[in-house]
Amino acid sequence: MSAKEHRLDKIDDAIIRILSHDGRISMKELGEKIHLSGQAAKNRVEQLEDMGIIQRYTINMNCPVYGYKVHALIQLTIQLSSKTAFSSFIQNCESPILHCYQITGENAYVIDSHFRSIEELQSFMEKLEKYGTCKVNIILQDMILKQK
Repeated sequence: MSAKEHRLDKIDDAIIRILSHDGRISMKELGEKIHLSGQAAKNRVEQLEDMGIIQRYTINMNCPVYGYKVHALIQLTIQLSSKTAFSSFIQNCESPILHCYQITGENAYVIDSHFRSIEELQSFMEKLEKYGTCKVNIILQDMILKQK
């Protein structure tokens, strides 16, 4: 069943919100939070997965504790002729890239990544410079949003 065939309701919204904060919650606990049985909650989750709304379950790694002390957002404006090579570089890059977004603007991308040191960030930027021009913002604080 596609999302068009199934209207999402408040229960679906609650499931998505709860799972986005705790992907390891048991179906029994989830059911209790949404006032359904564990099996009914499981059925709803499977339906959301089948519709492609829930695509995967991930972890939120504490990068500084793991050794990656520098969190940077790098805006890159690439040369049009470098687009294919840049895409290949990002797909095969060994640096811990969380996300790479193509954004509005002329051939603009934002790379969200972690590094062990400023020197490692500088080395990564040197590799990026062959594709275009970089602007870097270093994250000073992560404002963790609480579950509503």
